[in-house]
This record gives sequence, structure tokens and C-alpha cells, in this order.
Amino acid sequence: MGEMTGEGRLSPWAVGDLTPAERAVLTGFRQWFRHGTAGGMAAMRAGFDVAGVPSTALLPLFALLGCFAVAQVRRPDIRPPSSLRVGADEMALLDALASVQAGEADVAVQVLDRWLPMMALCVATDAARELGRILDGSCIRLPRRRAARLIALAAE
Repeated sequence: MGEMTGEGRLSPWAVGDLTPAERAVLTGFRQWFRHGTAGGMAAMRAGFDVAGVPSTALLPLFALLGCFAVAQVRRPDIRPPSSLRVGADEMALLDALASVQAGEADVAVQVLDRWLPMMALCVATDAARELGRILDGSCIRLPRRRAARLIALAAE
């Protein structure tokens, strides 16, 4: 917990500890940050299919991730797609999405505010809400992992 690697701080979780939906979204993060929308699309779609996440969830995920492509934004530390450990920033992003589903959008705003300027923050929060609605409509709930949020926020 909290060990440093060349890829940033680790969370206490391994990829195998995550639910299928969390793994699919995490794969989406990792593929997008490494390969962009076009390059990561096939792997993202496959991960969503395996987890039972509707492909309609890709659009709000792309909108959320696209906010990090804005010039002069800090980017979360995203681990390589093959990494078996989950980074602290990755877990903070997953927890932000879970908090939106739990009706705690203010928590997501606090997490995303670490990286995004106001306009991008508004777009990202709206995209997170839409992603949460799509997941809810498919009876998929991302679990809150509050310890990850506390670890990530304490790192600031």
C-alpha cells in the first residue's frame, strides 16, 4: 500500500480484486490514455462486452476521458494496460464514478477537481452522471472504495 513505482502510487487493490464492471472501466482508462479513442476502441468494447456493460457507456466514458486531453490539464497517473496493480489515481477515478452512482456527485467533483479546470470539470461531471445512468439502467453498480479515495486525496 502506497509503494512507489515508475508509474506512480499504487492503491491497495489488484486488478483481480475489482468487479467485472470496474475492470472494464479501468481497461477503458488505461487503453484511452495509452492509445487514444481510436486505438483503444476495440479493447474497450471487448472489455465492456465481457463485463455486460452496454456499449452505449463508451460515449460518456470518452467524453469524460476527453476532458483530460484539454491543453494544460494535469492528468491522473494511469498505469499500463498490462499492470496487475491498480494505481491510486485510477482507483480515485473509479471511486468518483461510484460516488456519482451513489448520489454523491460532490465527491466526484472533488476528485476530478485535482486535475481539471472548471469548464472541463463541468463536462467531466456531466459525463460521469450519464455513465452512471447507463450503468444503473443495466443494473451495474460500481462499489465505493472509500479507502482508495482517502489514500488518493492524502497524497495531494
